[in-house]
Amino acid sequence: MLSPTASPLPYTQTTAAQRAQVLRYLQVRLRPHFPTLPERSFARALAEFRPDLRRTGPLLTLPALELTQLVQYLGEAPELPLLDPPLYGPWALDLAQYLLLSSELAAGAIVALAAASRTPCAPQLWALFHRLATPYPLAERLVQAHRCDLPGSPPLPFGRAGGGPAPGSPALAHLLHQLAPPAR
Repeated sequence: MLSPTASPLPYTQTTAAQRAQVLRYLQVRLRPHFPTLPERSFARALAEFRPDLRRTGPLLTLPALELTQLVQYLGEAPELPLLDPPLYGPWALDLAQYLLLSSELAAGAIVALAAASRTPCAPQLWALFHRLATPYPLAERLVQAHRCDLPGSPPLPFGRAGGGPAPGSPALAHLLHQLAPPAR
C-alpha cells in the first residue's frame, strides 16, 4: 500500500483543531531542545510565526525549512536564559572560519594588486576589498571560543601561506588606500 502524498497547507487556512495538532507536534518534536520553555511560548511562537504546514493524510507537520526557522525563533524566546558565556555550534564556527579566511585571502589579493598596479581599482572592487580586509569581530570571538587541540574538536582550517600584512592592520589599510578609486 502506498503512503499518502504530502500537500501544503497554509497556516491561515487551518482550523483550531489543526492548530492544536501542530502545537502538540511541535511540543513533542522540540521539547528536547527547549525543556524549560512553557507551553504558552510554543503557542505564541506558532501564532506569530504562522508557518506553512505539510499535510500527509490526517497528520500535520512542518516542512524542514519552516521547522528550522521556527527553532531559531524559539531560541530567542525571552523565557529562555541568556547563556553567558554563549554557546556556539559547529555551523557557526564553520561560518566564522570562512569569514576569517576570506579576510586573509582579501589581504593577499590587496598586496598582489597594489604591487602589480599602482592604479586605482573600480569602486565596487575597492568596496569589496575594504569590507573583506576588516576581520569581523564576532567571527574572531567565535573562533577563539573553540579549542582545536581536544579530542573531538573541529580541525583548524587551512589558512593562507606566507606572511604579508594581516587583515585589519595599518599596513593593509595603507595598501588599500593606494587602490582607492578617485573621489568624485
